[in-house]
Amino acid sequence: MVAEPPPVGEVPLWVQPEWEKRFPWLIQGTTGEGDPADPFDLGAYGAVPTGDLMGRWRSMLQATGMRTVVHARQVHEAEVAEWMEPLPSGLIHVDSFDAHVTDREGLLLAVSVADCVPVFLVSETSRIIGVAHAGWRGVAAGIVERLVRRIGAAEGVPRQSLWLHCGPAICGICYEVGPEVHESVNPNAEPPSRPTPIDIRRSIAERAAEVGVAPHQITVSRHCTRCGPGGFFSHRAGSPKRQMGVLGRRS
Repeated sequence: MVAEPPPVGEVPLWVQPEWEKRFPWLIQGTTGEGDPADPFDLGAYGAVPTGDLMGRWRSMLQATGMRTVVHARQVHEAEVAEWMEPLPSGLIHVDSFDAHVTDREGLLLAVSVADCVPVFLVSETSRIIGVAHAGWRGVAAGIVERLVRRIGAAEGVPRQSLWLHCGPAICGICYEVGPEVHESVNPNAEPPSRPTPIDIRRSIAERAAEVGVAPHQITVSRHCTRCGPGGFFSHRAGSPKRQMGVLGRRS
């Protein structure tokens, strides 16, 4: 487990510190609340005025040095969008994807979260990268395995080159769900007889390891979006606001 340090600067980006050192060619992080008086809400389907929303995205591109950001309306399933061709500059918004993959420089991949897990996946050798929005439905549908296989299937990408990080999300103490969720997420385990907390990030790590990601190359954030010291929006805590998991290759 690792703890992303509190961000500094205009864009509140919580970065995996080990990745920041190992992959200097990478932009990675999860946005947070930022200034409570002017929260850095990036939710496209909330009450954020369009001008404010676009201003925050422009700040994100400027702070990260990226030219383009892609985001999608998420549907809690396991479809993966591939972005392997040049794209115009600015914000691109598409429909019905919960994960993205690219080998392009200057392209920032973004997924919306507010308790669900932002999953970041990097091939150290090919520099193909992917990010997923993983709630319990997506995990049950196999989004983690699909993302790993999509990147691992690329020519010249050995599985031992893959690194995976589960960013800030609701923890295994706060996330109480019914037996049907346990059964869907962990089908090989005996489900509890009553509502019980589930550790989604642990399940993601186990699923990633089962399809070839080396366990010592899988990390999990210590931050809980609900019971942590603050800094993140939590759907279960009643917030309608959203943060973003972002991943890109520097130009």
